[in-house]
This record gives sequence, C-alpha cells and structure tokens, in this order.
Amino acid sequence: MFAIQRLRLTEKIKMKQNHTDNRRKGFTLIELVVVIATVSIMTLGVGVLLANSQKSFGSLFGRVYSDSTINSFSAQQAFDAVCRKASLRRHVLSESGDSLELYYWDNTSTASVPENYAHFYQLGDGLFVEYGKTRDGAWQPDTETDPTSLQIGHDVDSVKFSLEGTAVRMHLNYTDAAVLPVACSSVRRNE
Repeated sequence: MFAIQRLRLTEKIKMKQNHTDNRRKGFTLIELVVVIATVSIMTLGVGVLLANSQKSFGSLFGRVYSDSTINSFSAQQAFDAVCRKASLRRHVLSESGDSLELYYWDNTSTASVPENYAHFYQLGDGLFVEYGKTRDGAWQPDTETDPTSLQIGHDVDSVKFSLEGTAVRMHLNYTDAAVLPVACSSVRRNE
C-alpha cells in the first residue's frame, strides 16, 4: 500500500514539474519588449557617441590641415631656418618693425663675414623672404647678384618683428579674423 501511495505521489510531483516546465519554456511578451527597448536605448547611445566623435574629428582635422595652418607653419619654418644660423653681430630692423634683414654663413664657411642675407618683409597680403649674397668682406647685400624672393605667407594683414637679446620674434596677423594670430620666436646662434 505504501508502495502505491509512494508511486502516486511520485507521479504527482513529476506532473507538477512537467506542468511548470511547460509554462516556462519561452519569454513573455513583456520580457521581450523590455529587452528590445533596452537594446534600442543602448544602440541609440552608441550611435550618438559615434556621431559626436566623427563631428569632433572632422572639426579638428579641418583646423590642423587647413590652408591657414599650413600657411602659418611654412612661414614659421622659413623664419626659424634663417634665424638659427643668423649672426648676432648684425641685423637690420626697420623703424616700424615690419621688415627684418639677417646675415648668415654657409654651412661649411670659414669666412669672417657672412656670405648670405635674408630679408623678411610684407608686400600686399603676402609675407616674403628675399635670399641673397653679401659683398665680399662687407655686411651689405651684393647688388651685382640677383636675390631670390620666396613667398612664405599668404593673406597676411600685418607682420611685426622684434629683437630681444639673441631672440628674434615674428608676429603675424591674418586678413581672415577667424584665423588666430601667430607669434613665433627663434634664437640667433652664431657670433
């Protein structure tokens, strides 16, 4: 008798388990909606983050590789290249500070007076440098040889040069108000 009751009890327990298992084999509609909503919100957040990142990258890329930035960089490089090898003994700075003449030696020179000069000046809205030779043994441009002029800056509103000790400073303002002014400094290193 106990065996029959035990068998019936075991069958009831199995039936309850089967009934419970049959009910929990899927997701309810509410659970499915909650999961879809959560995934949608997360996807939207990632999409907004990626869109903002792309916009910021585009803006930064535009600033770094804009014509005005490249223009400023080339002017600074040309100015720095001459200043680093320029003599401390002589320079010609205009009274208004808008042009500067520096004297420098060739790389392998042993001369007592520099063989070259560079004259930085503004003409119209361009920044130019004139490279030329000096007269033998003199701190003056050689008028018999033709100098080479090179435009190193565009859309320049004004340029100011200043000297302080061994440092030479160039300050550029551009015609486009959106372009920030540029100030660069270099040190003359040669006696």
